[in-house]
Amino acid sequence: MTFLLQMIVSGLLSGAVYALMALAVVVIYKSSSIFNFAHGSMVAFAAFLMWSLIVQFELPLLAALPLYVGCLFLVGYLIQRLIIQPLTGQPLMAAVMATIALGDVFAGIITLIWPGPGRTLPHVFSSKTLHLGPAVMSSEGLINFSICVLAFLAFFIFFQKTRIGLAMRGTAEDHALAQSEGIRVSWIFVVSWIVAILLAAVGGILMSSLYGVNSAPLHGLGMKSLAVVILGGLESIPGAIIGGLLIGLIESVGAGYLDPYVGGGLNDLMPFVVILLVLIFKPYGLFGYERIERM
Repeated sequence: MTFLLQMIVSGLLSGAVYALMALAVVVIYKSSSIFNFAHGSMVAFAAFLMWSLIVQFELPLLAALPLYVGCLFLVGYLIQRLIIQPLTGQPLMAAVMATIALGDVFAGIITLIWPGPGRTLPHVFSSKTLHLGPAVMSSEGLINFSICVLAFLAFFIFFQKTRIGLAMRGTAEDHALAQSEGIRVSWIFVVSWIVAILLAAVGGILMSSLYGVNSAPLHGLGMKSLAVVILGGLESIPGAIIGGLLIGLIESVGAGYLDPYVGGGLNDLMPFVVILLVLIFKPYGLFGYERIERM
């Protein structure tokens, strides 16, 4: 029982970060129906950028954060304006292929600017061991979970209460109707990409604080969030959160009990097994909208 509780706690801590990164995918898909295959590379790029500001340029955290957010604003703006917007009116597959190419561009930038082994982010908070009954967790893991919860709350307040958030909701429901009501849909797409890259960046930094800044693992974590989105539903924000927690639990509990029999590695395999099962038995996800399309 103690081991199961430990696996559940570990799964929830990592699942919250998966959910945050999956939310970035859902935001873009809801606004533009584009599945962002560059997500994993964006997560890695954002983590390396933060490392450069704090370690390479030795900026204090309070000075680095505004500059970091400004850089991500610019990246999100340029992606939408220079890559996605020119494809408006083209087949949707063109935009999807553009995100695949964009992922390769980010991967190339990482290799060019940050070659060699991974980096390590300095610890902002002291690491202590905390006990939740018989289960054990690190103080950093709990802080990361708390940051995820605060990020979820900030996103929901933004999405539900602000004028821009309401415009994003209207655009997600019907582009033509939103435009007829005076909403600048093209700018909402820009905002969606900016919000998405900020959410992805937070998730990437939280994971990097625990496991280091390394391109391949961060790209893998970004790809796991695609499994979260498929499980929860491509257009469902609550589905992204619930799906993230479920994926975290599935990989933690599954790997904890089955790894001794197969030699390890199931925590990386389980999310993609979930993708296959969901696509076979419930292709719209747990909270997705079912559509019937005639071919």
